Amino acid sequence: MSDNQFTVVDTEKLKRDAFKLPQPLVALQENAKTFFNASLSAVFDHVDDAFFDLADRAESNRSQTIYFDAMRLIRVERRAIEHHFFNTLTSNFCRLGDKKYRGATTSSETGQHHGLAVIENEALEEMIALDTMVSKSAEACKAELELVSARIDSLVPAGVSAKNNPLGSDAICEAFNEAVAHLDLSLPIKLVLLKLFDRHVVTPLKEFLLQSDQLLKGMGVVPSREFRRKPQEKQSPAQKKNTSIDTGAHEAGSVASSQSAESRVRQPSFKGGQPRRQKYGQLISQLQNIMQWEANSARAESGGQSEKKAALNVEQLSMMAAEIQSEWSERVNSSLFSGKGLLELIDENLSHAGDQQLSGTERGVVSLLDRLFSSVNAESVASSEISRELRKLELPILQIALEDATFFDREKHPARRLLNEIAEAAIGFSDDENTSHDPVANAITEVSESLYNESQLDNAALTQLLLNFIERVEKERRRVATLEQRLVEEVAAAEKVNQAHQSVVKVLVERVQGKTLPKFLINFTEDAWSKVLFLTYLKLGVDSDEWCDRVRLLDQLLEFVEMKGLSWRVVSPVIESIKQQLEDISYDPYALGRLVGAMEQYFQREPFTLDENSLDESAENLLQEVLAGPLKTDIPGNPSLSTEHGAEDVDETSRHEAENLSRGSWVEVKDDASLTSRCKVAGIVSPPGKLIFVNRLGQKVSEKHRNLVALDFQNKKIKPLEKTRLFDRALEGVVTDIRDHRVAK
Repeated sequence: MSDNQFTVVDTEKLKRDAFKLPQPLVALQENAKTFFNASLSAVFDHVDDAFFDLADRAESNRSQTIYFDAMRLIRVERRAIEHHFFNTLTSNFCRLGDKKYRGATTSSETGQHHGLAVIENEALEEMIALDTMVSKSAEACKAELELVSARIDSLVPAGVSAKNNPLGSDAICEAFNEAVAHLDLSLPIKLVLLKLFDRHVVTPLKEFLLQSDQLLKGMGVVPSREFRRKPQEKQSPAQKKNTSIDTGAHEAGSVASSQSAESRVRQPSFKGGQPRRQKYGQLISQLQNIMQWEANSARAESGGQSEKKAALNVEQLSMMAAEIQSEWSERVNSSLFSGKGLLELIDENLSHAGDQQLSGTERGVVSLLDRLFSSVNAESVASSEISRELRKLELPILQIALEDATFFDREKHPARRLLNEIAEAAIGFSDDENTSHDPVANAITEVSESLYNESQLDNAALTQLLLNFIERVEKERRRVATLEQRLVEEVAAAEKVNQAHQSVVKVLVERVQGKTLPKFLINFTEDAWSKVLFLTYLKLGVDSDEWCDRVRLLDQLLEFVEMKGLSWRVVSPVIESIKQQLEDISYDPYALGRLVGAMEQYFQREPFTLDENSLDESAENLLQEVLAGPLKTDIPGNPSLSTEHGAEDVDETSRHEAENLSRGSWVEVKDDASLTSRCKVAGIVSPPGKLIFVNRLGQKVSEKHRNLVALDFQNKKIKPLEKTRLFDRALEGVVTDIRDHRVAK
């Protein structure tokens, strides 16, 4: 190595790699392996019983097969699952040597500030099941887990909390979820497996934590100094509540830097406890730095005010939010609602009190929510009635955001999921609808009432509210989906008839129209053979051998007519095949007899010896050669080929937008009178590429070929609507606007 080269040594990594678990933690880890080995064995021992029971109650052989396949797969992968789980457990213990370690970030939380992919309903339901399991366990084992975390914290460099404690429900559930992630399991199967894990591993965790605490205590491990100091401090109930909020925010990994995330508040003028440091989530901390909320607030106070007003702390603002609930609800429901938002109402109430004001950061948070809900309403709701219900949610969401510092930082926060689900469910409502008996509208209203009436809006309560709402909305969606499917099938059937008609006419026109042929042959193609080809298309399709055979029979008959003078021995097999095909479709026997008779007379006659007197008048008329004009077929369907109209007038951008529409896509349509409505793509019939649009009730609005839809895009008569992650995308947009505005200044 040259003199000017050097190696950068990562001292932190060296310390971490050199870290060895203290003997008490080695003993604790061994006890944990024993406990989880027995618990996981209980899970796998009950898998067979659970799936056998489900298979017995299955309504179809297919469902039984799914359960048996899942049972076999889990049985085969058992060792791999256990190996992965215990590797993660060991890794979590070793990572306690890293003083920066605050707990593993789940895959669903990664990149939350850069926007996540759309979360499908099944993935969302799985995440909710995991969150519910973790939340329930965290609440049941809170005291035991805190004490064990405090003892471990005194032995390792990392700051140990419920989030990164290797024995906590967060780490244990995440380890199991990762261990089974590689299995190809459907959602119902995965939920059964998670329920077994909850019953046999998570539920007994409280007893194991008690034993672990006794083990560490017996080995002389005392809780960390911070934990031991807590009971000695005399705190008001409000302060205890604040402490738990701060701890929860710390555990969620959303604690900001001391410079940007903490602010002191003045001694309040009414009950609220002693001043304390207020911690904010990462997003609010970033906006504090960008917008300089606290600095701007301080400058405003010193700018000519003779009497400084006390700033509300979080508890006081939360109390005020509870007091103005009815006032906010009445204001939003009023026809005179200006739309200025919640900040205006809070300022009015503080102005009447006279001795208080919002600090810079609290004002910024309320203003952020005002802009956020205005944006969500503009994007998601066409109905003013549903829009008001959604706007009313801003006040309880403010209370949640004040209580939980992770609200703005976690995309999978149950309150944010709930808002996303409500916004998506509200997307199709229109002002002319009567929603008094609508199940989705009623579900939205009930969520609003629950959030107003619920005294404790913790994650468990919010998750249950979310699950109940999803269940009710999904029930209605399944009902509407059935109507949509029936409608699409009807349109598809009609389109298939049209396609069959057009294909038959095309074949006949190419072979007959404009040619001089015997009249019986024109009648045969128009009335008889068109029906044979039509039914063959409907049953077997244009690519079938049967379709090709029937077209070939027509070609042979036409060829025989052109050649003339062929012996009856050559022609008769074709005539017999034609007769058989017509009998198979139950063609009218009398008409069939006349046609076949005319064919026999035409091909059996001798051109120079034919006695014209031997032919009756009707037969002579059928044998007469005439020029075939436009064909008149008597088969169902629309012969028009106008579905491609407008294709040549569409630009590539509009064509691409139309092609991006798929089943379930929502669009906003403007009619000739500039009135807008919203509808959804219920399905696409291809061929010919026709889109069926329905309203939110599954009733057909229109059906258009994709080229005509592209033309509407080009003429600005239609625009696509995003239906997923509406709240999250609105938050990203508002934050981007704030940052851009600050940069522009």
